[in-house]
Amino acid sequence: MKSSRVRVLVTDAHSTSALAIVRSLGAAGMQVTVVGEQHRVNLAFRSRHTHRTVTCVAAEDQPEQYVESLAAELRNGYDLLLPASDSTVAIVRHYRDRLDAMVRIALPPNATLEAAVDKFRTLCCARQNGVAAPRTWHFETLDALDAAADTLPLPTVVKPRWSRQWTGTGPILRGSVTHASTSADLRRIVRDAPGGPASVLVQQRVAGEGVGVFVLADHGEPLVVFAHRRLREANPTGGRASLAESIAPAERITAPALRLLRALRWHGVAMVEFKDPGAPGEPILMEINGRFWGSLPLAIACGVDFPTMLVRMMLGEPIEPPARYPIGVRCRHLHGDVSYLVAVLKGRPRQWDGLFPDRIAGVLSVLPWPGRWRPYNFSMSDPLPALYEAGRFVVDEVRALTSRLVPPAAARGHR
Repeated sequence: MKSSRVRVLVTDAHSTSALAIVRSLGAAGMQVTVVGEQHRVNLAFRSRHTHRTVTCVAAEDQPEQYVESLAAELRNGYDLLLPASDSTVAIVRHYRDRLDAMVRIALPPNATLEAAVDKFRTLCCARQNGVAAPRTWHFETLDALDAAADTLPLPTVVKPRWSRQWTGTGPILRGSVTHASTSADLRRIVRDAPGGPASVLVQQRVAGEGVGVFVLADHGEPLVVFAHRRLREANPTGGRASLAESIAPAERITAPALRLLRALRWHGVAMVEFKDPGAPGEPILMEINGRFWGSLPLAIACGVDFPTMLVRMMLGEPIEPPARYPIGVRCRHLHGDVSYLVAVLKGRPRQWDGLFPDRIAGVLSVLPWPGRWRPYNFSMSDPLPALYEAGRFVVDEVRALTSRLVPPAAARGHR
């Protein structure tokens, strides 16, 4: 099949990963339609590689209406549907039978995918296959937590069992990672979890460098492997990378990731995240991202074009993975670094007792030293998405500042 005849529908036009996907597939000559949501900064809409755009309701707020818009667009005829976020993956999982009848989907089968989106099942699979994982507790009720809370090691991490939880009706529930330094904090966080106590996991806090193994696998057999480390995170207490660096795919890091994906017979792309305490310790599993990840531009900058190779594999075409990739390449996400800087200037959170950067070091670390990193979103050959992102950011910040400085009209009238 010639690339110029391949039609791909990509979701989540607002995301960095969707923009990277669109650029890669478009540069390969494929026709890419990208789906964006109302009231979003849909970066991929501005890319010169986008063939067609579709705007619909917010996936998390109105998932049932969202899938209707998706199905309506798929009737125009596509070779592949590529969901690019946890929310759209949750929707596609729920409507898999309906959508499978319309298009090939660039995701593993639902039974396999469930073992990645359900973090408790991921950890169970890891232990069964000799992959190190943090001590984890799951409480079905508040009474069960109360009975054990005083015996749990502190501090602990409370994380959602599912990054996005959806029962098929109503909005999608979004989880977030929280730290508890006392038993009282732990009880409060679990009690207030949007999906109830059963929707979260209580986990031992693990120290180490954040590393990720990017993999394209064919029914469990790895075709392409790439590794990176997080030099800086948008949230200093842990989160997505704002500065990442390519590293050698050393066996001590890649072996547990590949062992886990083989056990799952994973088919498609995944990023397996670890905390690495350093040799001779074992990397400790954090989670599996069963869709494209935010630091995808780093792999592409190193010549490892995961989106194009994924599409070709899914369509039954041969792929030619690079024999090697450069080590030490760095990519920076400007928005992530702005979030990092704001967090550093605010100071250490009350619940956090781990390492935290001081203000001066934080400011110096994000200065735009030329030549030390490549941008996630800016491209000389495709500049509009990043320029649009920067413009919208400035406008939103000015509006926010104005709203704080200028009192509402009603309040002025009562002076």
